[in-house]
Amino acid sequence: MFILKTSSSISQVAQLRSPKFRQSGSNCTLSFWYYNYGQSVGAAELQLLVEGLKQPTALWRTYYSEGDQWLNAVVQLGRLPQPFQLSLEKISLGVYDGVSAVDDVRFDNCALPAPAAACEGPTGFWCRDTKACIDTLLVCDLVDDCGDGSDEDDCNPDLQCDFENGLCNWEQDGEGDLDWSRIQGPTPTVNTGPLKDHTTGTALGHYLYMESSQPYQFQDQAVLLSPLFNPSDNRSCIFRFHYHMFGKQVYKLSVFKRSVSNTKGQLLWQKFGNQGNRWIRQTLSISSSYPFQILVKGTVGDGFTGDIGLDDLSFLGCTLYQGNLPTISTAAPGTSAPATLPTNNCTEQEFVCRASAHCIPMIQRCDFRPDCPDSSDESACGE
Repeated sequence: MFILKTSSSISQVAQLRSPKFRQSGSNCTLSFWYYNYGQSVGAAELQLLVEGLKQPTALWRTYYSEGDQWLNAVVQLGRLPQPFQLSLEKISLGVYDGVSAVDDVRFDNCALPAPAAACEGPTGFWCRDTKACIDTLLVCDLVDDCGDGSDEDDCNPDLQCDFENGLCNWEQDGEGDLDWSRIQGPTPTVNTGPLKDHTTGTALGHYLYMESSQPYQFQDQAVLLSPLFNPSDNRSCIFRFHYHMFGKQVYKLSVFKRSVSNTKGQLLWQKFGNQGNRWIRQTLSISSSYPFQILVKGTVGDGFTGDIGLDDLSFLGCTLYQGNLPTISTAAPGTSAPATLPTNNCTEQEFVCRASAHCIPMIQRCDFRPDCPDSSDESACGE
C-alpha cells in the first residue's frame, strides 16, 4: 500500500484500517515494513481504537523523511481484553512531496495461551476458565496472562501498584534531585518516553516517568521507595516491574535493596541506554537476613531525549514489615562517632552490628564480606 507525490491547498489524511479483533494475549506484537521518503513527506501514525473508548491511542509515529529505504517497525500491543482496531494514518498539511508505503504487516504471539490437560508441579498455575498452564511467576503481576483474569484474583493489593490511583504504598525519596511524575499518554518530549501505559495498553492508563529535560542535569536522580518487607530467605521474595527506556540520551535505571534507612543500599540490577520503544518486564529474586526496602532509581542522561517509564510493580512471596528500618549515625566533621553499642543480646563470641543490634559470629568480623546491614563488621579493621 503506498501514497505517491501530490499537492493540495488543504490538509489531507490517508487512513488504512485493520479488521476488528476480539482481543489479544499479553505478549502480542505487531510488525510491519514502512517507507517514508521525500522532501515534504510528512508524518505518519499508527493508532489503537478500542471499542468503548472515544480517545485513540498512538502506538507508533514517524515525523519526517527517513531516507530511500524500507524500515522495520515493531509495536507492542500486549493484553487487550476488549475488541479493537488499528488505524494507520498519513497526514499531509497542504504540501506533500514524497512517497509513503507500508508492507508485510504481521501479528505475533497474539493468541491466548492454549488449554493444558494438566498443570502439575510448584511452578505451574492452572487458569480457571481457559485451562491454560502458566508459570507461577506470572501470578499477581497486574497482567492477565490467563485470558480469564484468574491469575490476578485473590491478590494482596498492598503488594502491587499500577499507578491508576496514585503511588499506592510507594513513596518519593525526598533526597532525590527530582520526583517520578504520574502521567497518562505520551510524555511531553517527542522521540522519548512511552506513548501509553503498560497496565491498560492505552493512553487512558497511568504510569510513572522521569523527566530528562531542563532544568534537570546529567546524573540527577529520581528515587522511588517501596514499603518495608520482612526478611526473605532463599530468594523467595520476587519483585516484578515493567520499565520503558526509549530515547537517544537515556542513561540509567537501577534497583537497590537496603536494610538501613539512611543508606544507598546494595545494587541488585541496572540497565543503561536506549532499549527501544517498548515496555520490558524484569523479575528479581531477593534474599535478605534483615527487614529491607527496595529503591528504584532513575538517572538523567545528557539531553532531553532520556525519559524513563515505570509501571506495574508487584511482589510475590513477600510479606510487609510493620516496624522501621534502623539508621546509622554519621559523626559530624572533626568528631568521632560514639563508641556506645546499641542494646543487644549478643554473646562475647558475637559481634554487634552498630545500626541494627543484630548479632553475627565474631569470625565474620573483618572477613572482607559485609554481614551486617550497615557493614559495620568491616569498618575499622586496621585498628
